[in-house]
Amino acid sequence: MNVGNSQLELIAKVKKYLAEKLNEKINVHSSGVCYFCSPGLTPGYVKLKLWNEGLKSLLTTYKILLKDIISISNLHNYHIINDPKNYTEYSKIIVSWAKKDDFLSDGTYFDRYFKLNSKNINKTLWFLVYQDEILPDKIDNNILIFSKPQKKLKYNFFYLIGSLLKNIIYLKFSPKKIIHRVSWFTEFSYLICLNIKKYIKNNTKVVIMPYEGQPFQNGIFKMCKEINNNVKTIGYVHSFPVGLPTNFVYRDGAPEELIVNGQDQYYCFEKHLNWNSKKIKILPSIRFKKGNLVNMAGFIYLPIIINSIDTIIKSLENFIINNKEIVLPSFMIKNHPLSVNSKKHLKLINQVNNLLLRHSTSFSKKNDMGNISIFIGATGSIIEALERGVEVLHVCEDAVLQSYSSDLWPSIKVNEISHNVFKYKLAKKGHLIEFGESNKISENYHLN
Repeated sequence: MNVGNSQLELIAKVKKYLAEKLNEKINVHSSGVCYFCSPGLTPGYVKLKLWNEGLKSLLTTYKILLKDIISISNLHNYHIINDPKNYTEYSKIIVSWAKKDDFLSDGTYFDRYFKLNSKNINKTLWFLVYQDEILPDKIDNNILIFSKPQKKLKYNFFYLIGSLLKNIIYLKFSPKKIIHRVSWFTEFSYLICLNIKKYIKNNTKVVIMPYEGQPFQNGIFKMCKEINNNVKTIGYVHSFPVGLPTNFVYRDGAPEELIVNGQDQYYCFEKHLNWNSKKIKILPSIRFKKGNLVNMAGFIYLPIIINSIDTIIKSLENFIINNKEIVLPSFMIKNHPLSVNSKKHLKLINQVNNLLLRHSTSFSKKNDMGNISIFIGATGSIIEALERGVEVLHVCEDAVLQSYSSDLWPSIKVNEISHNVFKYKLAKKGHLIEFGESNKISENYHLN
């Protein structure tokens, strides 16, 4: 199987599909089906699997679609919990995510994507999608928190039924339109747009956000341009894209300027993902810094999304049993920081530890960590590791949807060493990520 060719074929299908749906007056900016997130768990992922594997993926994809619809029930009672009185004085809006630990005792917020404190950017309103249950003790006046109140039911099936009936009637029972509207991702997009709308004013100059091509992000950008066409919309690709970046294929609602951090990203977005070269700007990374002494060797890294533990274990064990050439250190497992309480991740950690124990003779007994790491599933951390000189082994659940290919990323040399396991080397350093030096790149270029 030529993974690169298969990936290019899927990208071509995505572009054709988006063009067709836009022509059919489907809101592709907010449609969950049009959010082609290759790591999984979205309706767009379902289409990618069906295009790539056919009906053999039907059971798995059916479960994802059912879970997506049921999840609409947890969106009840989402709203902005605080409302600044003088929001008209703000000319810039930053949309981002937040957790309680991101807030300081004075009520200010430190954004982990732009490396900025909320008090340091003049005339800026922060709209934060809050990801914790416990709210900050103090919230500064220029911060909006979009969240669900504490002590509310996690799922409200009356909300789900009401949402379904409302959309079915509004769309006049059209199956074609209903499948693009009945999704957690679409409902969440409409909720956010409804709540942020009143803060977009004639004096709003810039709306910027860490960008992943999510429906709510494109929904906000599209709404901003409809309210005030002079608003400059900017998306920042805050981490390196996964191997198959179909979530970034240009579609309605995309920002008018996209910031990336390397030549390979520019090449992929312009050559394959339908972005006009004039819309793309390469800037040094805000997140990844020169000179940072980051030890990324000697670990097995877990991704944020896990679809099949069995596939991962089988692929990893097959590689270990048949490996004759690569000296493997005694690895330590690193869970994804946003999945520390995930039962699925904890189960995978337990099974990987058991696997390493069963095949302990296959690993070096030396104390050093070696200069190699294993990455599981879809993760952009692979690219940082390569740029920092680490040898990378990539264990995929789905090679086409998760692995990197030189067709899309010219600076990566790829060698498939066993089923679903790839070894990567860097052909040219500095082209995947241009490491930054300053914490104030976003401020200096766009927000002053």
